Amino acid sequence: MFYIGISAYYHESSIFLTDGININCFIKEEYFTRIKGDKSFPKRCLEFLKKKYSLNESNIKSVCFYEKPFKSWWEIFIYSIKKPLENKKLLTHHLKNFNTGSIFFYTHLNEVIKISKDKILYSSHHLSHCLYGSLYVDNIDDYAFVSCDGVGEGETMTIYTINSENLIKKHWTNFYPNSIGLFYSTITDFLGFDTNEGEFKVMSLSSYGNPIYEKEMEKIFDCEQLKINSSYFEFQKNPERSFSEIIIKIFGKPYLNLGIKENFQKYSNIASSAQLILKKSVKNLILKAKQLTGKNKIVLTGGVALNCKMIHELSKQNIFEELIVPPSPGDSGSAIGAANFSYFYENNKFLKHIGLFPGPDKEDINKGFKLSEFFEKISQKENSLEIASNLIIKGHILTTYIDKMETGPRALGNTSIICNAKDKLAVENLNNRIKKREFYQPLAPMLLKEKFERYFSIQNSIKKNLYSMGTLCEAKEELKNDYLPVIHTDNTCRTQVIDDENSFIFKLLKKLEENNVNILVNTSFNISKDPMVFDLFDVYTNMIRMNIEYVVMNNGIFKVKKI
Repeated sequence: MFYIGISAYYHESSIFLTDGININCFIKEEYFTRIKGDKSFPKRCLEFLKKKYSLNESNIKSVCFYEKPFKSWWEIFIYSIKKPLENKKLLTHHLKNFNTGSIFFYTHLNEVIKISKDKILYSSHHLSHCLYGSLYVDNIDDYAFVSCDGVGEGETMTIYTINSENLIKKHWTNFYPNSIGLFYSTITDFLGFDTNEGEFKVMSLSSYGNPIYEKEMEKIFDCEQLKINSSYFEFQKNPERSFSEIIIKIFGKPYLNLGIKENFQKYSNIASSAQLILKKSVKNLILKAKQLTGKNKIVLTGGVALNCKMIHELSKQNIFEELIVPPSPGDSGSAIGAANFSYFYENNKFLKHIGLFPGPDKEDINKGFKLSEFFEKISQKENSLEIASNLIIKGHILTTYIDKMETGPRALGNTSIICNAKDKLAVENLNNRIKKREFYQPLAPMLLKEKFERYFSIQNSIKKNLYSMGTLCEAKEELKNDYLPVIHTDNTCRTQVIDDENSFIFKLLKKLEENNVNILVNTSFNISKDPMVFDLFDVYTNMIRMNIEYVVMNNGIFKVKKI
């Protein structure tokens, strides 16, 4: 029997299917549509799973949506209707989009699979976040579960405990529009980046600035009370712009012009100041969680938890014994939390740890694809390590398309672009020509866990997040000698450690040791603003567009044919 969790309609729609024993399959709609952050009902995901697992009414135990649709719609409606003239634009937009929203979840579901209503469940938004996070700890009794994002069902921050006696308790909630997530997204919008997508660029940019606007920012968001000053915002009344004229009067023109050095420094300072407000606010949220729950270990989830710079900075303040961020803390990961709710509802117990790679097998994705028409095989599986190692040492950039898909937004080796972190030309080529990333965005080093302390330092409380690039760490002097390009301007790195001896990346790093190479640069296998590659056609088109020659697959290494 299958348990299914679905997240959709806001951003990054996804589905997770499990039988609670051996089968786990997580998949995003953007993989099929090629629309980054696709928020539409995950019809193509469901069709894929229906075909793969022969899904029907009889073998589906229950389907859980990650939030309560009417409550989610109603809370924003009630807020808007209190001041209908002031909030006219938001209210009109909210009513206009009623027919395309999550209230029609059951209708959209039944267009793909006919399922009786008594098999449909609804978790709550922030509980889904927390139930997803619970799958990455050994003993849930030890942790407070903190969710922090933009908004869901009118809530912006929540604190839960979940224990082995199957008791779920909500200890505290903060309500819309008092959202640190929406505050940070507003600064993202002001700096000229796309909201729900460009926040990581603000985080990267902040390292180049100083928080000289801290006092101004504290007037915009109260870090102690966790409340916004609504006069600085328009997201609560205007769907077209999130910041008000007051912010423009304080900070000037709302765009990022990196061609002018003085503007770059100014906007870096704005980003740095916003980053400080975020850190102070989440610190107070964590302290509140400790006070209310008596727990000194924290699971932090929700989209705000993706800010790995914040995680690193909080760890240095020694306010918790441990802080865990699951690999996909945003809304897409909540599909897994919803499936956990479904499993709990039917069995009165929770799912177990699901790992970093619960996506579908690459072989399942590509049945019927004529590989030889697009790729030339240059090595068998048996000598892939030797060939891959030689190519990397010679300065080549490789792509990987192996085993199962990653869960979160960060490539962890199975769907990656990699190169020798010692090779300055290769690193520059990867960053500038292939990925076309802005100069202020850092690179991600990847290395064996056993080598980590030679090059990096980190607080013990956040070490577990290194497996999924969930935090930053400090660069040691030895790293600067050979691997300077991977060090960000503030001496930090978003590092990934590998300890799975059965993985190709682990074996490749072991092989590269023979040539005194201990670190690879790892970035996601996609062109900027595109989703990660999903099928072999995506692999081919991306390699052609990026002018990359070689891809490592499960059955060997292939060279792309230029047709």
